[in-house]
Amino acid sequence: MQPARDESTAPAIPPPRRLESSALFQLEREVVIVHHGQEYRLRVTKSDKLILTK
Repeated sequence: MQPARDESTAPAIPPPRRLESSALFQLEREVVIVHHGQEYRLRVTKSDKLILTK
């Protein structure tokens, strides 16, 4: 059995960075994200949803 962990001594994990989609897309409907040399497309659909494809 593991000892109880004191949450007050646990390192604080910062929340993930938050971006508005309008800052990414500006006036476009699609952006290309390069991750480790691979291209991914993030696009806004006609129903205003996001789709990420490789």
